[in-house]
Amino acid sequence: MTDVMTPAAPAPDASPARPTSRWRSLAASDWARTFALVFAWHAVLTAVAVLFQGVFPIGEGYPVKVLGPDTTLLSHTFRWDSENFRDITLGGYGDETKPWIPAFYPFFPFCLWLLQTITFGKLGFLAAGIIVNGVASWLAATALLKVARYFVAGERTAWLAVAAFLTAPTAFFMHAFYSEAVFCALGFWAFLFALRRQWVWMGLLLIPLTATRITAALFVGLCFLEFWRSKGWKPRGLLSWHLLWFPAAGLGVVAFAVVLKFVHGDPLAMFHAYDTVATWGYHKADPNILGTVWRELVASWDALATGRPDTWQLISHLLPVFGLVVLLASSVYAFVALRGDGVPLAGFGLASFVMFTLNSNVVSVHRYLLPCLVIYLAMAVAAQRRPALRPVLYGWMYATTLVQAAVYLLFVTGQWAG
Repeated sequence: MTDVMTPAAPAPDASPARPTSRWRSLAASDWARTFALVFAWHAVLTAVAVLFQGVFPIGEGYPVKVLGPDTTLLSHTFRWDSENFRDITLGGYGDETKPWIPAFYPFFPFCLWLLQTITFGKLGFLAAGIIVNGVASWLAATALLKVARYFVAGERTAWLAVAAFLTAPTAFFMHAFYSEAVFCALGFWAFLFALRRQWVWMGLLLIPLTATRITAALFVGLCFLEFWRSKGWKPRGLLSWHLLWFPAAGLGVVAFAVVLKFVHGDPLAMFHAYDTVATWGYHKADPNILGTVWRELVASWDALATGRPDTWQLISHLLPVFGLVVLLASSVYAFVALRGDGVPLAGFGLASFVMFTLNSNVVSVHRYLLPCLVIYLAMAVAAQRRPALRPVLYGWMYATTLVQAAVYLLFVTGQWAG
């Protein structure tokens, strides 16, 4: 087994080569094309929000005290947990009246603070949010495209992974004032650098990743498996100084813990914060994953049996359970189709399934599934190896686009969306 995994060979191109200008080459580059695609995606989401946010009644997720009663071009991005990220950006973790704040990790608010500082405070927090998330979602899409080329051949097939990503039911959270876009960008690029065997760059991205979300542990594991795979799965292959990047990845969350120790006197306040909010009482660690899955399957079946499941049943049971089934199927397929090359992706998917069900519930799991790139890569691989499945994949993306639109409208109007 070779140490470097090379991208899949591109499909043959019968057209003769033409001399291209510098600007034409730039316009045809991955960076330019993903920028155009992601910019258009953000523009569509903005247009939909502007058209519909005043049509439906506003729910409890709308922070009236922060935004006021009047809507603006970007006010639709600010709902639910967005207020917590704003509070951290403006005042850190020192607000004792909001003991739940440590549950939200600091790297996304740090990016917002840095951008506002660079612009001497002239940039509003909503504008800072859309710029940070716009750049981050562009970076994430570009990295996913480049990652896909390591597993599929043909230019169009690689783009299917990006399309599946942007049409995922909760992809709109990369447009909202949330940390999803930054998390995906850091995680996808860390894995891309692992595929390229650029361990230093991989390690430098894993550090801020662990300061973005607790689920960063999954990407650390993914990159570690890719590192070990590059060594032929030999134990002696781990005798490399590059292995130190994986424990070093924890420096991000360690730095967060140090801050919380100084501010709150509790370095584990990010976990204890869940005990301060009565409505978060359903979050209880439970290693009985099978029991959790069974309860959620029963709850989902009961919701379907009613014939008219309510919003909570749809968003907190049906959609997460369906997403977990897709994650599990994608992970198994990645292992079967890619064999040894697919072990890191399959391990990542299975570990994600376990981590997402350890909390005795699956509330918001459909949102946590967004960074699980094994789903999009498995779909692209299946479409390449079974051309007859391409129409099925197109139909799938059409359906998930409709689901994304529906859940997005719930979010925009302040209803529960995960």
